[in-house]
Amino acid sequence: MYKRGAFLATLLFVGVFFVSTAAMMLSITATRSQPSVLAIFPPETVFESLVKGQRFTVNVTVFNVADLKTYELKLSFNKTMLSVVGVKFLFEEKLPSGDVSVTPGVIHLSVTYEGGSITTTESAALASISFEIKNYGLSPLHLSDTSLLNSIGQSIPHDTEDGVVLVRFHDVAVVKLEALTYETYVGRVVFINVTVKNLGTDTESVNVKVYYNDTLFFSSSQFSLSSGESVTLKCEWNTSCVLPRHNYQIKAEVSVVPYEADVSNNVLVDGFVKVKIVGDVNNDDFVDIADLVAWDAAWGSRAGDPNWNSQADINGDGVVDNADGILIVQNYRSGI
Repeated sequence: MYKRGAFLATLLFVGVFFVSTAAMMLSITATRSQPSVLAIFPPETVFESLVKGQRFTVNVTVFNVADLKTYELKLSFNKTMLSVVGVKFLFEEKLPSGDVSVTPGVIHLSVTYEGGSITTTESAALASISFEIKNYGLSPLHLSDTSLLNSIGQSIPHDTEDGVVLVRFHDVAVVKLEALTYETYVGRVVFINVTVKNLGTDTESVNVKVYYNDTLFFSSSQFSLSSGESVTLKCEWNTSCVLPRHNYQIKAEVSVVPYEADVSNNVLVDGFVKVKIVGDVNNDDFVDIADLVAWDAAWGSRAGDPNWNSQADINGDGVVDNADGILIVQNYRSGI
């Protein structure tokens, strides 16, 4: 009875041993089936605004590697945007030694671990590279000509994962402001075109406001502008609410976006619009015989005719006729 129990216990132990061993071998096989990876970390580095001379660091990392003794790689970058200011070999306890060469836009690293090889299933940094920002833009950090060797000089199969650095440029501007007339009669509507443009690298959400002097008369709803896109808004200013015989300055502004690089171009002023007394054809702030003479010279004309005078078309119906003369007479001697 004792012998049979001992035998069963032995069988159970052997069974557990083989099951555990098989599980461990499967785990090792599964780990080995995953390729080593050489990668840039962080994979994406983003700056919302440019600070020339600002420095940052990325790491060259390795993941799931066994017996790494030597590595070599090239890392390319946008040379107009970034410059290299420092390279540090890591796993210092493994005594890394090697060469670094930097040519415009390319870093070349060749490193050997004198103090023993590296085995890790986690992501671990092999080198730390410091860059200085010179300009806006997008810079891929591209790994090429990579080589991982073990302690007996055999190549270690691996994949690579690149990184990217983005320095965004945020800038929207009012690029054109145009009143379709710079003389009008009180009570008339002045049509004004405002063109805004996204000069930056990212889509922005903006709104536009237009003023006479400092009085707001037009405000748009929020709208999006993609990079490089321009939009022209058509605005109307009803002059019924202002005093005649005055010049009114026209101003447009586009809202400031987050991290805006240049706010000086968010506002544009485009001269003055003169609002006149009804009937003041010659713009001398009086309605008198001189205005009747100017009206008479343009009588019967339409836009495009040699004698056309838009200011003699006082009621704005597109023709200079008796109706306009009546308005002059009704306001005769105004302003005196």
